[in-house]
Formats: sequence, C-alpha cells, structure tokens
Amino acid sequence: MHNTHNYIERNNYIMRIVKQLTDNKFVNIKSIQDPENHVNGYQFAERKGIDSVAFVCYDPRINKVLLNNEYKPPKNRFILGAFGGSKDKDKDLIDIVIDEVKEEAGFIVSKDNIKLVGRSFVSTQMNQYCYLYFVTVDKEDQQEREPENAIEAMAETKWVNPSDINKLEDWKAITILAKFSDL
Repeated sequence: MHNTHNYIERNNYIMRIVKQLTDNKFVNIKSIQDPENHVNGYQFAERKGIDSVAFVCYDPRINKVLLNNEYKPPKNRFILGAFGGSKDKDKDLIDIVIDEVKEEAGFIVSKDNIKLVGRSFVSTQMNQYCYLYFVTVDKEDQQEREPENAIEAMAETKWVNPSDINKLEDWKAITILAKFSDL
C-alpha cells in the first residue's frame, strides 16, 4: 500500500486525501473528498508508525487474570481491560511487554512467561497494529506499580476469573482471554 500526503493507492484504486486536519506527534486525522471513487468526507486516524502491545496477566496457581481498570475518555468512565503500551522505543516487542508489565501491573517477568496471542489492526480507521500477549505471573510476587503518567496512576489492577470474559468491553482483553484455552 502506497501512502503519501496526497493519495492512498491499493488494488488499482486511488483515493485523494484532500486535507490533513491535525498535526500532532503521534496521531493525525485526515479527510478524504474523492467523488470519483464515491468517497466524501471520510475521516481516518493515522498513527505515525507506532504499533502497540496489550497484555493480561494470569496466575495459574489461583486461576485468575489480572486486568487494568483504567479511565477511558471516550466512555467517560473506568473500563476493565488489558494493559498496554506503545512501541515508541527502539526495543524488541517482548522487551516492551516486560517494561509495561513492571510499570502497569507491578511484576518482574522473564521472556519465558510471555506468550504472543496474535496481532490485530486497532480499527479499520487506523494504520496501527496491536500485538496481544498473555503473561504468566505469581500473585505473591506483585510489587508496586511504576506508572509513567496520570492515567496510569489513576488506574487500578483487579484479579478476575477468566470466565468473566462476557462482562468485559475491551476488545483486546476479550481477544486475549478467548485464546486463553489455546495456550
């Protein structure tokens, strides 16, 4: 797929991007007005090459998963879901997961405790992949979290039953836990 400021080309179709609506460090909104291809006023977000990771922690000894209860501005409330972080460092994805597990969940884990579940586009309107991980931990080893911003500092961690998947709203946590029996 070819992507420039002026057009997007794929499968012999060309859509013209007439306007970049924002100019931000990580995410920009673009608008397409292309009557020739019957696309008018379509807007999409373009994240500047930054993929992300998401994970849930699992303690097999107690058969519980640790989830993140974090404030989500679009919902204007706290949502129980996966932990996550951006691939905004020059590090291997597993090393980023190790850092995020310490920062957001309070565990020091090795690479052997981390299993890749899969990857997914964040949405049809984003160019970002999210890599999904399942992390095995021991609840007794949990330490104090090291949040790096106010949103993370306000979040809480909660241990829940893996079977509570039907009560979740977060697609990342649902996807990871749906694969739970496959791991």
